[in-house]
Amino acid sequence: MKVFKFGGASVKDPRGVKNVATILHLYAGQPLVLVISAMGKTTNALEKILSLARTATSWEAELAALKQYHFQIMSELFADNHKVWGEVEEIFKRIDSKLKKSWSPDQAYDQIVSEGEIISTTIVHRYLVEQKIDVEWLDARDYVITDNTYREAKIQWRETCNRIERVKSVLSKRLMALTQGFIGKTPDGFT
Repeated sequence: MKVFKFGGASVKDPRGVKNVATILHLYAGQPLVLVISAMGKTTNALEKILSLARTATSWEAELAALKQYHFQIMSELFADNHKVWGEVEEIFKRIDSKLKKSWSPDQAYDQIVSEGEIISTTIVHRYLVEQKIDVEWLDARDYVITDNTYREAKIQWRETCNRIERVKSVLSKRLMALTQGFIGKTPDGFT
């Protein structure tokens, strides 16, 4: 099994997403795990949005601009009626809802900023499927278990290793799995 990591700069625009597909076609038939980061400067944008929300400053325009950035990428990759539009719309609704919750600053950071990886992997996964690449989307939070020290979480190694063993069964069926980097889940179910 090989693990490929594509950072945010690798998937910052439609050309980058298309390049990921080109690279993966070269490895067809080989078991791969793909780790995809948030697109471009999405993490920075979410950090700014969160900072604005914490200071009770209007953040809605910044969130709308981030959504537009992702929708522009999608407009060059998908037809208007593709289901990815609704999926990404739901993620942005979830971000909006999370911004209104009363969490500690560190917990809020982990809940909101992590959505950048979810958005990018959703888009890249749907594009790869469109390109006839048989890949399964995996939520890293179902495999990487941490304590609840937000922003400084420690991996619960035994449980995480046990869960990661399940990735082998995914690869035996599909050969490629796509997931996120840098996120995990607490035993309470928080990112």
